[in-house]
This record gives sequence, C-alpha cells and structure tokens, in this order.
Amino acid sequence: MFDRQNTNMNNFEFDNSYTGDNGVNYNDIDINMMQNEGPDMNMSMMGGCQTPISECPQERQVHRTIMHEVPHVCPIRTRIINHHVYRHTYRPEYSCCEENVVSNIQCGSCSQFR
Repeated sequence: MFDRQNTNMNNFEFDNSYTGDNGVNYNDIDINMMQNEGPDMNMSMMGGCQTPISECPQERQVHRTIMHEVPHVCPIRTRIINHHVYRHTYRPEYSCCEENVVSNIQCGSCSQFR
C-alpha cells in the first residue's frame, strides 16, 4: 500500500462482467468517491477536481490452451508369402502285355513220307 496525503475513500464495484471473444474478462467499473471535509482537501470551493494519482500497474494473465491436430502417416506394409509344398505320393498303376512264344515240334520230316 502507498501512503498518500489523500483523504479520498474510493469504493470500486464491478458490475456486468463478461468474457470477450478473445477469452479476456472485461468488467464495467462504478467508482464512488467520497470526499472528507478537512484542511488538506485539494479541491477548491468552485467544484474543481484534483489531478488523478497514478497507481502501480496491475497485470492480468490469461492462460489459453490451443489444441493443434497434427496428422502423422504411419505406413504399414503387408507382405504375403505363399509357401508351396509338393507332397509326392506313389500309387501303382497296373498294365498288361501279352507275348506269344512259338515252339515247333518236329515229328519227322517230309522226306519220311515219300
């Protein structure tokens, strides 16, 4: 707090507070100033005002979270490997052939019958 020679009593009332599109809170301020009658009053009897006193600046911080969607491409390749298995089986297949064998039996000769 600052010690001043001012005898003003300031009452600040915030009415109609709202949040703007940019996320900052705004307030309408009603200021009621009451002047004390006294020897160090800096106002003239003609209704003049004294110069305002500059206070220390106040800072308000507004924290915003802004979400960004960043798409990532994750390539997935499917490799198909075909395995060919040859199973060899054996089965008999019968066939038939015929052979003629000729035998001659000689029972003499023609000259015998002459």
